[in-house]
Amino acid sequence: MAGAAKAYLTFRVARQDLATEAANVRGILPLSDLVHMPRARPGFLGVVTLNGRVVNVIDLSSKLRLPASHPGSQPKIVVLEVTAGDRQHMAGFIADRVSDVVVYPARDLHNGVLRGTGRPRRLVDFTQLLCEDDVAGMWALSP
Repeated sequence: MAGAAKAYLTFRVARQDLATEAANVRGILPLSDLVHMPRARPGFLGVVTLNGRVVNVIDLSSKLRLPASHPGSQPKIVVLEVTAGDRQHMAGFIADRVSDVVVYPARDLHNGVLRGTGRPRRLVDFTQLLCEDDVAGMWALSP
């Protein structure tokens, strides 16, 4: 239904206020769960395990071309289910801080930015951000 409200997970990465559709979130894990992989490709930070599945963790700030920054005081790994090509995949990223789940009506989304009460938040659409090549190449464990 056009104009329906949606729930969004709000978070910060590299001092930017961002959001993604909450329906795609599969888990939020502590940063201590990240296992760094030696000789990993640029943009790939390591892996975590969620419900027995190994999930690749990407560097969202570099993918969005944001300036490098230190993680916040409450970093978390957000695990999402994303579509890349015609397949579903699990992927994770590190948020400096996870804020809340907020419901926004469709009218609050303008040019990729959610503008409701509080700070404007750039909407991150992982189905647009990640492609099949990312799954096959960037996330590969060997350089």
